[in-house]
Amino acid sequence: MIFFYGRNSFKVKAVQLAEIGIHESVPGVVQFEYRQQYAHLYWIPMFPIGSMWCVRKTDNKLYEVSSELLPALNAIQRPKMGWLAFAGPIVIAVGLLFVKIFM
Repeated sequence: MIFFYGRNSFKVKAVQLAEIGIHESVPGVVQFEYRQQYAHLYWIPMFPIGSMWCVRKTDNKLYEVSSELLPALNAIQRPKMGWLAFAGPIVIAVGLLFVKIFM
């Protein structure tokens, strides 16, 4: 049997340059993204691994944020979306509860 496992991330919040106090145009930078990382089994999210800030550039790829910008980005209020990474166990628990009650 083959197990498909790995890790991935989803965007929780996107921030433009002006929101962190950079008012001049920076070539190549589109936005900053706060991303929640999670582990998956068969592409179903199982549990959160961590979260991090990334830069999305004009080539539509994600890059690490420089350490000089991290304090400004961490000062921004962001929603807590880590519970979405537990979607797999939540769906399994609700399904088992449904079967136990109605069957």
